[in-house]
Amino acid sequence: MELVFIIGAVQAFFLPLLIFNKKPKSTGDYVLAFWFLLMGLALLEYYLEVQGKASDYPVFLGITTCIAMLLGPVAYIYVLSITRKEQRLNPLHLLHSLPYLVFTVIVFLKLSAYNGASVEEARLIIEDPDTPVFMALGLFRIFLGPIYLIICLMMLKRHSRKIGDEFSYTQNIDLKWLRHVILVMAIIWSTVIVTNVLGNFNEIIPMEWGDHLIYTVITAAVFFGGFHGIKQQVIFSAQPLKQTAPISDKGVNQSNGQYAKSSLKKEESKEQLKKLLAFMDEEKPYLDGKLSLNQVAEKLEISPNHLSQVINENLDRNFFDFVNGYRVDLVKEKLADPANEKFTILAIAYDAGFSSKSSFNEVFKKFTQQTPSQYQKQIKR
Repeated sequence: MELVFIIGAVQAFFLPLLIFNKKPKSTGDYVLAFWFLLMGLALLEYYLEVQGKASDYPVFLGITTCIAMLLGPVAYIYVLSITRKEQRLNPLHLLHSLPYLVFTVIVFLKLSAYNGASVEEARLIIEDPDTPVFMALGLFRIFLGPIYLIICLMMLKRHSRKIGDEFSYTQNIDLKWLRHVILVMAIIWSTVIVTNVLGNFNEIIPMEWGDHLIYTVITAAVFFGGFHGIKQQVIFSAQPLKQTAPISDKGVNQSNGQYAKSSLKKEESKEQLKKLLAFMDEEKPYLDGKLSLNQVAEKLEISPNHLSQVINENLDRNFFDFVNGYRVDLVKEKLADPANEKFTILAIAYDAGFSSKSSFNEVFKKFTQQTPSQYQKQIKR
């Protein structure tokens, strides 16, 4: 089992090197690299503990004792950095590290009161739940992560709605892999809580078993998160869209589909809808698998916010459904044409503007309540 932890630690230290060689890099990449370093330190410390060598490195023990207080905040900052258009992070985000810094200072003060031979004794005191300050330390280590975890899940849910308003595709931008990583983190924290309750208070299961499970899950998070995190592309460009006809969006306020405070009035919205529909029919921009709201807005010389309003207000759809409705109609048209029988359904889907098989199947069923194969069989009867 010790081999698993040291392999996980080595992998966690190696992944930042791969991330630093990634081009182009975003702010989120640097945050992800730091997150892996933290998990690497946690795994290395636990490996030394299992080997009985943790007391040989009191400084290292002081740094890693409270490291669980950083894993949640760093995950939150990573999600924040890749789901918003502003790439630069606010220095105030450093305040999320305050609990770690405060309790780490306390731990170092306690360790400094002991010589090297008594580090293990100091560690027992640090983990003593009967001492108020160290009981608080234990609670922060256990419950701070889940709080940030819930916030991350809420942010990812909001991100799913946002990309539906701005993109016609989801491949590599829907962050499903990140939701999986956060679920793995949920397992980590749930395991922490369960093993602390069962091990510390009821002694139902040995703490060693619980710790092994916790750090095994952390190792899994390193490998899974590293595989997908390195491939993650920048979702929102940091460069502002060039406006060919500046229009003020001040006061745009969508509430239950209403834009009462928007500077784009309803009559103008309907006129813009006519231009949009004509553009879609004549230019067929939906054939571009990477079509975005910004691209269409620039072609129509309208601001992205106003274009989003035009689609939502008049058609009760977001940009994703609006564009993919055209793609589904084109696929249905091509499937009904005997001249296309020599082509596979997937080839027809790609030709219609879909960028992935999974996205095509999901969207097609959403619009037709049938899989592409079922639909093809039905029209051939």
